[in-house]
Amino acid sequence: MTRILHLTDIHLTAPETEDSHQYADTVATLERMVGIIAAMTPAPDAVVASGDLTNIGDPASYRLLARMMAGLKMPVLYTLGNHDRREAFFTTFPDHPAGPEATVDHDAVIGDLHLVLLDSLQPGQVSGGLSPAQLDYAEEMLARHPDLPKIVAIHHPPRLDPDAPYAWETLDAGTTARLGDLLAGRGVAAVLTGHIHTNRVTLWRGIPVVSTIGQQSGVDETRARGMTILEDGGFAICDLLPEGVQVTFSSLRPRSLIRELPDDLLSGFS
Repeated sequence: MTRILHLTDIHLTAPETEDSHQYADTVATLERMVGIIAAMTPAPDAVVASGDLTNIGDPASYRLLARMMAGLKMPVLYTLGNHDRREAFFTTFPDHPAGPEATVDHDAVIGDLHLVLLDSLQPGQVSGGLSPAQLDYAEEMLARHPDLPKIVAIHHPPRLDPDAPYAWETLDAGTTARLGDLLAGRGVAAVLTGHIHTNRVTLWRGIPVVSTIGQQSGVDETRARGMTILEDGGFAICDLLPEGVQVTFSSLRPRSLIRELPDDLLSGFS
């Protein structure tokens, strides 16, 4: 089994940074998240952080992110979202692999899994997209390791509904169409996304798209128009099993203990 922990929408703001649009203690949340990761059994083989790493893309917040994640024993793989800034990211992570146009596009083999991370940041826009050069590079990466199942991580989910009221919630239509073509027949087990601040699973051309709520906040999913922002957060545990990928959502909100059942009791159930 290969285990990937999916984080997204960390929206970290360093204490010394002036940020009038921060409404959650993202430093405390990430500190708690790092503690959870360090104590997990079995431990993740890697952590994937799929964008909006910081809230305003400032160097101080990237430096804080690097310090807070440095104690983890497994690889941490990053890509960027619309709140990020590439120049500030690479100032803090100068050795991080980059794709064309200094985008945070890269891939890695973790256990029995090929991970492909794509940078959907479009400076000055809330919606996401990939340039022609990025899409060409994505095709090149997807052709690697054809014997391994793949997980693709990208901040913005694909645009599945052309009539959706808010186009900024997704990749642009052109990127969605081209990327969908590139993923076909590549053994992609799942696409991991963030951006929409909710847990959601959809099927896109037969591929599960797993959107994770993120660490800063959630939204009220019962509203079709407008947005109600809630104190919420969580992460996704992605396990590559012999017959497919299993994704388990876990909440960061306080939960009251009802009862604990020991392993020997559970093992005795038929």
